[in-house]
Amino acid sequence: MRLDKPIGILLLLWPTLWALLIASKRLPDLKLLTIFIGGAILMRSAGCVINDYFDRKIDPQVQRTKSRQIVLGNVTLKEVLVIVLGLCLSSFILVIQLNLLSIQLAFVALLFVISYPLTKRFFCIPQLFLGITFGFGILIAFSAVQNEIPVQAYLLFAANIFWAIAYDSHYAVSDMRDDKALNIYSAPLTFQEMTIKIIFLSYLSMFFILCLIGFIEQFSYQYYLALLVALAIAIYCSYIGKKLDSKKNFKAFLLNNYLGFFIFLGFLSQS
Repeated sequence: MRLDKPIGILLLLWPTLWALLIASKRLPDLKLLTIFIGGAILMRSAGCVINDYFDRKIDPQVQRTKSRQIVLGNVTLKEVLVIVLGLCLSSFILVIQLNLLSIQLAFVALLFVISYPLTKRFFCIPQLFLGITFGFGILIAFSAVQNEIPVQAYLLFAANIFWAIAYDSHYAVSDMRDDKALNIYSAPLTFQEMTIKIIFLSYLSMFFILCLIGFIEQFSYQYYLALLVALAIAIYCSYIGKKLDSKKNFKAFLLNNYLGFFIFLGFLSQS
């Protein structure tokens, strides 16, 4: 479930918290925060388990993944099924406390969580699909608070897609050699020497949309100041990753947690 590596939870959680703050126009109540934080932990965990199940024949051939629990035989396929069902049931208990629209969106989101691990087998930019999958937290947050999905929700959803393309491309750089040998798709393999330019353009697109949201919501200067700090992090990530070095791009991937945090502070300053 990768609970020892919470970066995936945080990258899923930050946009969801952004959405809760915009939709609520104040600090969300404790019940909503509990539901969405718990949901992020549970669904990211489920996604990891599902991913390892689908990749059980691929992971032994990849240096980074050959010590995963299914590969080592420490978890049986029957146990995998039990774990996934348990996580999904726990998530369902949380989501049924929301309105009907949120419940419907949650079931659509589950389909994306299940199908995402397969996209790298046929889709040249699986990072795009990841952004859509992670973005459902945004749509569900708006629907839970406002019982509708306004234009701001779609804008934030689009911003998150660009963000996922950026940070997950940093992450995918470390697997380029193995992915190429196994005929697995990724943005770095698709864009090759253009990868960092695409990452940087993705960052810029995200910040353009976030500025547009700030304009629509008439946010104050504190919001834009927080965005400026986050943009500085994005520029630094692009800079250190420009030579497609695995370790430096993985560092850039991890730094995106702070980028998400400062954007969160920007939204928080307007609550």
